[in-house]
Amino acid sequence: MSIAHRACLASVLLALLLCSTPAALFAQTQIQAAEPGLPPARDDTPDWQTRLELARLLTQSGRHAESVEQYRKVLRDKPGEAQARTGLARALFWSGKPNEAAAELAKAPAASLTAEDRLLQAELHLAAGRHDEAIAALRAYLALRPADVKARLKLADALSWRKRLDESLAEYEKVLEAAPDDQQVRRRYARVLSWAGRNDDAIRELRKSLGN
Repeated sequence: MSIAHRACLASVLLALLLCSTPAALFAQTQIQAAEPGLPPARDDTPDWQTRLELARLLTQSGRHAESVEQYRKVLRDKPGEAQARTGLARALFWSGKPNEAAAELAKAPAASLTAEDRLLQAELHLAAGRHDEAIAALRAYLALRPADVKARLKLADALSWRKRLDESLAEYEKVLEAAPDDQQVRRRYARVLSWAGRNDDAIRELRKSLGN
């Protein structure tokens, strides 16, 4: 074979090799992809978790009856789900069903209660006139949220209703430290001072509330 023929044959073989290489590589890639290995990562959310989020959003939107229905469905599947239990209690409370709300909240483990759950617990006790229980719940809440002035005022009021006047006055004073210009709080403080027999102090606070 002449040198020219050999050169021509080499060129043809090289061209065939270059054309076939991408196909071969693609085939090899397909084979590797088909080999068994770890399954792809998934982020599947179970139905009960989706329903729990739906119920939470319904509550935030003021659609409490729908929220109650969804929370009950979660609890049928997951009766020990504390978030569903406390969420149901909250939705029932906002639906105007405090007794049912209290019953559901009582089923939740104490260790699972958040600060907001403690506040709900206090509101339920206050609505039912259970002042001692409300005081305990408010103290537990304020241990977690000490800057909540509204909750502290409720505690001061509840203590005064139970004639725990010194404790009540101490809480009113903390409220007034945070809100010194609140005339109505100062007048409530003065009233409890008078109940405690501290009339001069009560007079002083009433004058302050009147701006003189």
